[in-house]
Amino acid sequence: MSLQGILLLDVIGLILIGLIINLVRTRKLHPAFAVIWLLALVGMIIIVSIPQLLFFVTHIVGAIYPASALTLLAFVLVFGMLIFFSMQISILSARQVEMAQKTALTDLQRQENNKNTKSQDEPIV
Repeated sequence: MSLQGILLLDVIGLILIGLIINLVRTRKLHPAFAVIWLLALVGMIIIVSIPQLLFFVTHIVGAIYPASALTLLAFVLVFGMLIFFSMQISILSARQVEMAQKTALTDLQRQENNKNTKSQDEPIV
């Protein structure tokens, strides 16, 4: 990979790191998710910046061109993040169902208590 390509990818990586830090600062991104993205970005910057490491990764992956190895690594990262986010959505969905059920039970108990107090307030004839 040419020096110009390496510098361009490093600059894009640094811009993305700045964006992630800004999103955490403005509370638009949860810090746990930011750590995952930052680790991935720093790892990719290191792999791209050190040509010997990039060729080693290319050889390990079995790719012919370094760009193919980077594309494969990016695909694996994105796929892993999709699985992670799917797990988080499933957890939140289960919590939402549990909270809705608890709220419904609380409302039912409140209605039953209101009926009981109304029946006790009525005079017996």
